[in-house]
Amino acid sequence: MKKITLLLLLSVALGICQTKQGPQYFINELDADQDGTDTLEFIEIKTNPPNTPLDGLIVVLFNGNHAANGSYNVISLDGFTTNPNGFLIIGDDAVPNVTIALGASNKIQNGPDAIALYAGVPADFPNGTAPTTLNLIDALVYAKGEPDDEDLLLALGQTIQYNEDLNNNSELESLQKQPDGTYCTALTTLNAENECEACTFVITSSSSSCDTNTAGIDTTTMMIEFAGGGTETFTVSLTIGSGIIGGDNPSTQATGTISITEVEENTTITVLITSPLCHISTNITAPACETSGNVTTIAQLRTGNLGEIYTLTGEAIVTFQQNLRNQKFIEDATAAILIDDPNKIITSNYTTGDGIAGITGMLSDFNGMLQFIPQIDPGPPVSQGNSNIPQAVSITQLNTNPEAFEAEFVQIVQGVAIDNTINTTWIADQVYEMINPNGIFTFRALFFDANYLGLKVPVQNVNIAGIITNRNSSYYLTSRNLNDVNGVILNATNATKKQFSVYPNPAYINTITITSETNTAMEVTVFTCTGKKVITVITQDNLDISKLSSGLYLLKIVQDNTVETQKLVVY
Repeated sequence: MKKITLLLLLSVALGICQTKQGPQYFINELDADQDGTDTLEFIEIKTNPPNTPLDGLIVVLFNGNHAANGSYNVISLDGFTTNPNGFLIIGDDAVPNVTIALGASNKIQNGPDAIALYAGVPADFPNGTAPTTLNLIDALVYAKGEPDDEDLLLALGQTIQYNEDLNNNSELESLQKQPDGTYCTALTTLNAENECEACTFVITSSSSSCDTNTAGIDTTTMMIEFAGGGTETFTVSLTIGSGIIGGDNPSTQATGTISITEVEENTTITVLITSPLCHISTNITAPACETSGNVTTIAQLRTGNLGEIYTLTGEAIVTFQQNLRNQKFIEDATAAILIDDPNKIITSNYTTGDGIAGITGMLSDFNGMLQFIPQIDPGPPVSQGNSNIPQAVSITQLNTNPEAFEAEFVQIVQGVAIDNTINTTWIADQVYEMINPNGIFTFRALFFDANYLGLKVPVQNVNIAGIITNRNSSYYLTSRNLNDVNGVILNATNATKKQFSVYPNPAYINTITITSETNTAMEVTVFTCTGKKVITVITQDNLDISKLSSGLYLLKIVQDNTVETQKLVVY
């Protein structure tokens, strides 16, 4: 009872002291994150006026990861007085002018956590004690960008969780109280008045590209795009690696591009950008520029090794492109592939139907989808206005071997019914089942700029075309635009339907069957994906493929005045 009365009197007394006539107490600055072993963390308590005794006060540290957000350290301020500047420093042993040293075992946690200033004694907060507003004088809830700890904020009567890493510079910056009672994130001002000017400079993107692709050591060029310059003097330097710094000057320009040239391929450099308020470091890795060889077809390219660089010497036709990651789908007579270009290496303008040749890039994989990452701009199109007719496929073919059609522009040869029970309109990234007598295949709206998004989903007898995409071995058809959804490019009942049926395809046996609407003889020629002729026969139905190795082939079928080319997959 005596203890409660004493605390109540002390709380009342301190409440009186918080008026204009008495001292003010508050948490002035917190540095909870330091480089390496965190030997310079500190809490700065301030009083107004200075030289004020702090008897009857405690600082409590709360753990936001504890089940009850419980306390993990309590520090008594009995017997201490703020210095002539009004500060008292609690921190690591190495902190300059530290008043209360925490010792090596008592670190300040990085968050989400809280620091609170109370009227009381250490016995009021044994480890694990939940936060409270009783006898609370000031509190600061903080983190390094983690989601708000709503329970901790509520328990301490706070509304803002402050981010010490707001400027991506938590190792050099702290949280500092401003005159309005809020906190800013800025360079530390230990034992001095707070300076809440924050670094406004940001790196918006970075990229690297090969200057040449040879068997020797090639050089690369790095490009760093920035914003927030032109406000102070900046210094750009390399702390790891070598190169020539050029491009726009952030000291005089608000936005621009810093270039680093003559950087050796397959190396990582560290670029440091500093000013009185900023300390920004970024790593950029130069690609490996030596090509692994030339390939003439996309089918050859698709058999390459991930991480290696190839040049596609043959011509490929653009079937679709989108702004997202500067992506382009390209296709030749043998296969198709996705060009993924997040660094916008390709600057030449293309439209659907344009032919591109001489693309040099790295083969990669993203969630199961094979990708070609360009290393240099291949230049203007080598042809324009090429036909863009999708390959007719059945749902049976797609389900049997979807990988054979990955990235290809196809149309399902029979009309489908589309299940719109989840959404009656086309929604970005939504999946819809397509059904016909051959089975079920999934549509996924992966192209976020498509002009059919938001429109009503057709449900019956839909002739649908699109690109075959892959996410983690789940294959989908994604229409490029409204024409694909309406099926106006290829209708299964018109003359563009395949005249010849080839089965089984993929082929698991030594003989395949080729049929047509007439019974006259057919000339069948089989080519490898590199264009080498391996079989030429005259037949009316069967073709012996027992001498073919596993792989992808092209069938050229000639009957009367009809000529047709199809793909054949042999296992």
